[in-house]
Amino acid sequence: MLNCKRFIFVGIMIGLLTMAMPGLVFAAEAPTFTMQQEKADHEIRIVLTADKLSDMYAFEAKLTFNPSKLRFKSEVSGMSGFSITPIVEGNQLVIATTKIGKKAGENGKLALSTLLFEPIGTGAVDVTMTDVKLVNSSLQPQTLKPQVKLTVSLVGTPIMLKDIAGHWARAAIERGVNLGFINGYSDGTFRPNAQVTRAEFATMLVRALELKTDSGGITFKDAGSIPKWAESYVATAAAAGIVAGYEDQTFRPSKPINRSEIAVMVARALKWPADSTEKSTFADREQIPVWAEPAVAMAAQAGVMKGRGANLFVPAANATRAEAATLLLAMIDLE
Repeated sequence: MLNCKRFIFVGIMIGLLTMAMPGLVFAAEAPTFTMQQEKADHEIRIVLTADKLSDMYAFEAKLTFNPSKLRFKSEVSGMSGFSITPIVEGNQLVIATTKIGKKAGENGKLALSTLLFEPIGTGAVDVTMTDVKLVNSSLQPQTLKPQVKLTVSLVGTPIMLKDIAGHWARAAIERGVNLGFINGYSDGTFRPNAQVTRAEFATMLVRALELKTDSGGITFKDAGSIPKWAESYVATAAAAGIVAGYEDQTFRPSKPINRSEIAVMVARALKWPADSTEKSTFADREQIPVWAEPAVAMAAQAGVMKGRGANLFVPAANATRAEAATLLLAMIDLE
């Protein structure tokens, strides 16, 4: 999808450039690039600046960042013209702008773009500009790999979730946000009592384990129904053997995950050896699926998962977002 969108942009850009006035070829001295973090209330604002430009009529820049620490929000180009909607896939961001009509290209120094991110948790995270493609008004391209890195500080970012006050899992939720593996919704809520879906839990689990995300293809038959924000995490979890599809080879990303499925995913993530002799002591053990019982027993023994009262595990019950945050923290502490 990323390549398709880029080709569409390049096609539009070339069409627009045919109307441009002839310009100078790029100078022998290559342009230089810098990134600078600016102050913004509860957000991260980064300005990308280019210097030593010569007749730059269009540009495309590619950046990488850690999506478990930063959530991309918006981009404003520093050059007038036509800009594509920023493309975000996994840990990669692509932005591009071209002038329109018979106009001279940019020379000297220019703030190419201002990027706005929402911080997730605390600590520090790197944002790297990996590739830049410049095109002058004579349609002459120039590809550069600046590898400019900016370390962004997230220290002191406040947690502002408006629906967790008084909730039994508030401390766990806030800690999970600080660690960067869970976050709220765009309306400022966390929805702690909402059921967590298979896509959401896979995302939380991969972030909690700090696994390097895999942008490889997903082989599930319903791959097209997996939300964009979850694709790389589901792909990573599948490649690591943490998640598997159903018998019909679907993943069912929007299906609420049940407690048996969570136990199995946690056991796989922690690489616990499969032992069919492991039996839990829950009163409703007979209701636990055979394929999940060893994982449930080990998760309970390790203190990662607990019953729901009266010594019941309730294996078919769907987990809430608050429960997911709590058990993932128990998993992290166990490691």
